[in-house]
Parts: sequence; C-alpha cells; structure tokens
Amino acid sequence: MDIKIKKRLLCAILFSIGFTIFLLLRVDWSHFSLIAGRLDIKELIAAYCVFLFGNLIRTFRFYKLDHMDKKLSDWWYINVFYNFITATLPGGSGEAATAYVLKRFSKFNILGALRILLLSRLMDLFALSSLFFIAALMMRSDTSYREAAIWLSGTLLLISSVSLLRSSGQVVMKLLLCLPGHSALMKRVNEKLSELLNISEEQRGNNSFGITLFQSALMWIGGIVLMHLVLRSFGIDFTLIQSAYCFGVYAIFQIVPVQGIAGIGTQAAWWALALNAAGYSGSEAIALGFVLHGTYYLFISSMGIFSVLVWLKGRGKR
Repeated sequence: MDIKIKKRLLCAILFSIGFTIFLLLRVDWSHFSLIAGRLDIKELIAAYCVFLFGNLIRTFRFYKLDHMDKKLSDWWYINVFYNFITATLPGGSGEAATAYVLKRFSKFNILGALRILLLSRLMDLFALSSLFFIAALMMRSDTSYREAAIWLSGTLLLISSVSLLRSSGQVVMKLLLCLPGHSALMKRVNEKLSELLNISEEQRGNNSFGITLFQSALMWIGGIVLMHLVLRSFGIDFTLIQSAYCFGVYAIFQIVPVQGIAGIGTQAAWWALALNAAGYSGSEAIALGFVLHGTYYLFISSMGIFSVLVWLKGRGKR
C-alpha cells in the first residue's frame, strides 16, 4: 500500500476516533430514546422512497453523460457503488475508486471515467449552490452564518456557472499554454487536458446537456425533500426553506478536508452544526447528528445490499 494512502487512512481513523469521543462526552444518552420515541415510520418510509427516486435520477444522468452507450442497468450498479464508496472512504478516495472501477470494469479509459465524474460534480455544484443561495436569501436576517452562506453559495454558483460554459475550457487551455516550461511532462498534461476538453465539449454541444442540468437540479431538490422528511420523521419541525439551508450548510462542511472512516464522528458533527445554523437549538442536536448519519448510511447500505443480491442472481442465471 502506498505511503500516502496509509497516512490518509491513519488520519481518517484518528479523526473518526477523536470526533466520536469529543461528541459522546457531550451527548446525553437519554436523548437517543427521546428521538426514538418521536419516530414517525411513515415519514421515514416516504424519505426512503425519495432517496430511491434521487438515485434513479442520478442513474439517468450518468446514462445521459455516457458516450459509450452502456446499459441503464449498468449505470444503476455503478451509481450504487459510487454512493457507498464515497460515503465510506475518506475525502477524495471515493472519487478515485469510482474512476478506477469505471476503467476496470467497462470500456472507459481513465480519462473517460474522469470526464463523467468531473461533469457530474460540476453539475452537482451548480444545482446545489443555486438552491443553497436561494435558501440563504429567504432565511431570516438573524439566521446564523446567513451572510457568509450567501457570499459562499453565490461564489460557488458563479464558479460552477463559468465552468459549465462552452468557452471556459478553451480559456483554461490558453492560460496553461502561457505557463513557462516546455517539458515533456507539461506537453503530456496539455495533451490529456485537450482530450478531456474535446470529450467535454461533445457533451456541452449536444441536446442532452440541458437535460442533465435539469436532472441535477431535480436530484438535489429531491435531496432537500429527503432531508426534510427525515427531520420530520424524528420530530424536527423545520420549514422546507430551513431544511434547504441546513442541507446547504452540511454540504459545505463536506468540502472540509477532515473526514473520518465512513464519516464516523465527523458527519455527526457536521449535522449538529448544520442543524444549529438552521435554527434548531435543541439539547439533543449532537445525538440527532449521530441518528441522521446512521439513517443515511442505512439507506445507502440497504439499497446497495439489495442491488448486489439482484446482480448476483442475474449472474447466476447466465
């Protein structure tokens, strides 16, 4: 195993242990029973249905971004793997693992795999920052971090919008060519970026680009509705705008390069901070953070296990 991977894994383990201990020392264990007592199963089932719908939309988006004409069912399994691996591995490793799997088990080369991941992430950023920006504007003026959220989401929206413009890639390439040095490595990098640019321009230029952007928006709206239903299932009476703001704050914390193994400890902290920012001052916020992380992981795992069983059954019939 590479020394950098070992260091990253060790840091993730230490972060998980450290955050978990820090939070558990501050949580009242009776809060878990209080949350369980408020549980509304119907709301939780509705949230799971929205979760499945969102993943179906992401699968269709992968399918639209695919220029290799893979089957829709193949993209469903890739999406399931993507969900599980990005939720389990420390920051950035999940994306790298997904790119490797696309290369290893499909017709894609690594560039084609990175192209799909890059475009999907840019579309995610555009859709999410748009929704977060709108939610921040609509929150009360005394909301915690509202002004910072407006500036940050607006900046991310601007960056993602420019990145999705057809001319942006050409500008980046011209800037790279102006950099000093003409080493073989620099030429190789420019060649690969040019190839990636051509593939990306192919997607930007066809009629499906608007569809994939709409799918991204629909997927993240589904994510907000999912969170809203999960919060309601645990007795948190947020408005939809509060849920959108909470979801946006949580998503921003996801960018922070401090993530544990499977998000243990760190994700509970992000949820507790996001709930507080959205106006929830309940004493059980930390306990609720653990419950929310566990619920989302339960959703991802159950979908993954079922999909793997279906895949294995299908292979057995061949």
